[in-house]
Amino acid sequence: MLAAPVYADNEVAPAPKPLPEILTKENAATLAQAGKELRAAQGKERNFAKQLDIYSKFEFSPELRPKLKEIFGAERPFPLQRAPGAKGQVNYVGKLAPHLFVQGNGTDFSWTELTAKISTDKTGRSVNGVVAWPSLVIARPDGSARLLDMAVTSRQQLGADGVAYGTADFSIGAITVHEAAVGGKEAKEVMRFEDLRARSETVRRGAKAEIGYRSTAKAIVFGKERVERVSFAFRLVNIPAKAMAELDQSLRAQQSLDLAPGAQQELMLRTLKDAGKRLIQAGAVLNIEDISAAFRGNTASIKGRVAFQKTVDSDFESVPALMKKLVAHFDVRVPVALIKDIGRAVAVVPPGAPDADKQAEAGADGLVSLVVGKAVTGGFAVIENGELRSSIDYKNGALTVNGKPLAVPNMNIKPKNE
Repeated sequence: MLAAPVYADNEVAPAPKPLPEILTKENAATLAQAGKELRAAQGKERNFAKQLDIYSKFEFSPELRPKLKEIFGAERPFPLQRAPGAKGQVNYVGKLAPHLFVQGNGTDFSWTELTAKISTDKTGRSVNGVVAWPSLVIARPDGSARLLDMAVTSRQQLGADGVAYGTADFSIGAITVHEAAVGGKEAKEVMRFEDLRARSETVRRGAKAEIGYRSTAKAIVFGKERVERVSFAFRLVNIPAKAMAELDQSLRAQQSLDLAPGAQQELMLRTLKDAGKRLIQAGAVLNIEDISAAFRGNTASIKGRVAFQKTVDSDFESVPALMKKLVAHFDVRVPVALIKDIGRAVAVVPPGAPDADKQAEAGADGLVSLVVGKAVTGGFAVIENGELRSSIDYKNGALTVNGKPLAVPNMNIKPKNE
């Protein structure tokens, strides 16, 4: 059994280690300034062909160039050049050269060449892009991560409302996390993500729009254990296209404002909060299409739906009032065999014990008895076809699990401006 560390009366538990600094403040400011200069150059231009032409000729300010060279090894980190193509097409190729960036704060970056192919047409209303990046390594003396075989494929079409609709597919062949710097003798692998894929899409359907997202991982590996077929997918539907266009215009307008980072963030959060209010009042619905993962061949899953009943402005004045209008439903399925496999995996068995298998099996049976027994006898779930099944519902401020009411924690939270 795992136990928490115990300290004597005169001892103080060690303070948690601060998170490592990924980028120095100076380098983060350099990247932010680079984005600001590029946005200023493109201004309000929405035509993709003209945006690409502006970028291909763009030069960063003399003050910024040496700082960019220090980070990327070049004053123009990602130059674009026109490339030949079919009649009517406007094609560009871009490359980020291989580089080792020794930052000086203990976190270093090294990468292979990134390549991109981008195409649009003379109308500038559609743009397609393909990006390939074989390797990125983030290294520290106490740990490192390596990202391999990264790719992005995107297709966007500028709608009449000015919103870019389309799809983007992302993939990473593997992410490996190590105990020490990559290449060191002690660089033992502690975690691995295999074949990560994600797809996002924004679709216009008449007067409404939808936002969809799906991500999958072939496997997440911890030591000898593998969690496989990890999936997360949702779709936000019933979005007024007009609200989507207004949010897009508002966010783009904010980018051109000369505000301090804190003020910019506060303004963006306020804009997103107002947009969220409009979506709720318009009846937007979040469909949880799939949250699932498999362990040793058995898959647990959650599917559901989150929406709001009709709201009025006063409902948004406090969290409890808004929560009473929340309506949510989730279906949960967990194979009993999966619970037993987890019990075997977490069972604490003394090394070299002659009856190790027997002890592990006893631990697995104990976990099944605890979880399944309490859930079923308590009326919170049922067993069907070898699965522990339950439904979770929230409506009118009341929570039920498999039809059995549960107390809801007090959420008497007031907005900051009160």
